[in-house]
Amino acid sequence: MMARPLKYYMPVCGLGLTQIMGYGTLLYSYAVLLPIMADELGLGLSDVFGLLSIGFFFGGLSAILAGFAVDRIGGRWVMSLGSVASAGGLWGLSQVTGPIGLTVAILLTQMAAMFVLYDVAFASIAKLRPGPAAQSAISGITLFGGVASTIYWPLTLALSNLYGWQVTWQIHAASVLLICVPAHWFSLRTENGTCAPPEKRKEGSETWPPLQGPARRQAMIWMVLSFTFSGYIMGALMSLWVSNVEALGHSAAVAVSAGALIGPAKTAGRFFELIFGRELHPLITSFISLGLMMIGFSILLGFGATFAGLMVFAVLYGMGDGIKTITMGTLPLALFGPEGFGARLGWIAFIRMSVNSSSPFLFAWITEAYGGWTSFSAMALFILMGLGALFFVKRHSQ
Repeated sequence: MMARPLKYYMPVCGLGLTQIMGYGTLLYSYAVLLPIMADELGLGLSDVFGLLSIGFFFGGLSAILAGFAVDRIGGRWVMSLGSVASAGGLWGLSQVTGPIGLTVAILLTQMAAMFVLYDVAFASIAKLRPGPAAQSAISGITLFGGVASTIYWPLTLALSNLYGWQVTWQIHAASVLLICVPAHWFSLRTENGTCAPPEKRKEGSETWPPLQGPARRQAMIWMVLSFTFSGYIMGALMSLWVSNVEALGHSAAVAVSAGALIGPAKTAGRFFELIFGRELHPLITSFISLGLMMIGFSILLGFGATFAGLMVFAVLYGMGDGIKTITMGTLPLALFGPEGFGARLGWIAFIRMSVNSSSPFLFAWITEAYGGWTSFSAMALFILMGLGALFFVKRHSQ
């Protein structure tokens, strides 16, 4: 086999870098900065996370447009302009002086985020790596993104302690503008030129034929339900991790230290999927991912008051969530084929985020009213429901 030129790997590496920065600035930073902003702006924890819930809802609306745009014009323009808009939203967060300004800034930031995060990145890489190679490319992109929380939670905490939340948002905005915009533009520059030819699987290995007929619709419904249930906790967990762990009796520093393990664990899970999961149907890896997350929550609920319990949860949850991120791109591709892939991911993201937009507010309210343990228990219930929905996907895909 001929060695591949360096430019072959540029899209995966470039998009991987931007996913680290995108998720770090556009999602994980909220966990550190929103509680600080709430204190200074005279708002409650559930108030600011309620505003974030509204932002997630409108972000879901923009995901539809982002998916269609990638199908029509490709990811180069979509992700480059999305990074410019994201930088503007992050800068706007540094300028807020009250709840109205915070609402507007969060809305703009979350709507712009849907043009640069995983769903758009998956659709963009699928255009460059048609056929079975798309699965490996998606795995490669998420391999980078797994360290976003590891880098950005401690980085954001350190910056806010040194310079305050306003300057921290400004630094995040400048980094997105100066790094992500050119990374998207140059890493996807071959999109309007010659795309890589589809890769063939080894002899004896077959691609997974898309579902047809009534089974297709039923499998789609249950798959979206599984994604929605299991994804319901993501924004809340990442945004409320520090607050919830403090409610268990730990310090913010301990919460950040434990949370920093989630990123490497995501990367480890994605690495194992990349190495061992290429010949597995994404439905199988979906079961593995939610199973790991469920075991992690069981340990957290039983031993979360101890530092060791937090560490074990972070590793198991991180590995499961890392694999789940991959299957959110590969499972729709395997079950329903590449035609209209960007639009399909956009609609799935819209449904998922429309429902999940209430999660930061709901879980913040549960934390304030009943404590961190109860909040984590409610999150575990949603993972269990997502796992149950997968069994129905399997039933209709056989």
